[in-house]
Amino acid sequence: MLKRLCTLPAIVLPLALTPVLASPAAASPLWNGDTSGGTGVFATLDCDAPAHTGVVFDDEHGHGDVWKFDKPSGSPRCEARNIRVGGSAYQFRNDSTYYLGWSSAVSTTTGAFVTFQWKSYPNGSQNYPVLMEVRNGDVRLFHVTPGGTWNLIWSAPVTAWLYNDFALGIHTSDTATGGWIELYFNGTRQTFSNGSTRYTGRTWDGDNEPKWGAYDSDDPANAEINYIDGLKAGTSYADVAP
Repeated sequence: MLKRLCTLPAIVLPLALTPVLASPAAASPLWNGDTSGGTGVFATLDCDAPAHTGVVFDDEHGHGDVWKFDKPSGSPRCEARNIRVGGSAYQFRNDSTYYLGWSSAVSTTTGAFVTFQWKSYPNGSQNYPVLMEVRNGDVRLFHVTPGGTWNLIWSAPVTAWLYNDFALGIHTSDTATGGWIELYFNGTRQTFSNGSTRYTGRTWDGDNEPKWGAYDSDDPANAEINYIDGLKAGTSYADVAP
């Protein structure tokens, strides 16, 4: 004798009970320094004639419109100083975390010239707590202590006219151990001379602002050009990642 199987009715869940996975929020940088915004994206320019800042179309090296910082022989600098947000120069603050991102190609890797400064205003005990320079085939990152000791914390070889991506994280602090620095080079988080991916030190001295370009006050006879693309500022690496 066959037993009849009892078939239960299908249960339909209300649509409202079906889980929906939210997409991650897109990164929203604090500032975008794209060339389409003109030089007004910067708070000011430290680039007196015959030095020149402008926009060039760099298809020769695989990029479109990029910033050109041209420091000819005899000029000490050609730099952009600080960022402009909402029509005003941005006020960076102590005890805060910032990330700055950009891509850079330089005309020469011989000699020595500065391509980035985390500059102090007015000059206090740290003229520039964080400094990046190109010297004799390498790009070098320094932490500069109160009193002016340059500590080389990272370096990597670079080639003229070859673009490299940088993302620099700075947690600001006016105490000796409260601040830190992070660096991503071509998308990879770097290890510093202390064996860590963060370098601890004082990173705030009065007011600090970023500067990009070419600076060589020790030997202004050298001519340098720095092409910069993808400028961004934010509060996380995701905000400025290439």
